[in-house]
Amino acid sequence: MSPRVTQRLEGDQPTLVESGSIVPEAMATVQKPPIGRRKGETSSAASVAQQAKAELASITGLDADHVSAVMHKPDGWHVTVDLVELRRIPAATDVLAAYEAVLGPTGVLLSYHRTRRYFRDQMIEES
Repeated sequence: MSPRVTQRLEGDQPTLVESGSIVPEAMATVQKPPIGRRKGETSSAASVAQQAKAELASITGLDADHVSAVMHKPDGWHVTVDLVELRRIPAATDVLAAYEAVLGPTGVLLSYHRTRRYFRDQMIEES
């Protein structure tokens, strides 16, 4: 019968305990949760994108058209949202603007700024 292994917290570090004796640190296999999954953090890029889209639409008063980029960086989530700045007829001539929003680990909007303006039917080369 194998010994029973449990986990307990000593100070700030989790330690595995085997049948009343502490397992050496080298043998302990306690893993930290992946980025974006720690307690209080937003769990997925999709939920971060939706939150950024809603926040920017609310702050600017513009209609959110789509999310074109989501990146997780050390300083938070960077989300690019395209907003309709001016509606025209035909719709292909609408004026859109790309806004980059930075959200913290819990999904709170920290900052945003407009990066470019363009017509909906404008073709651009991305590098």
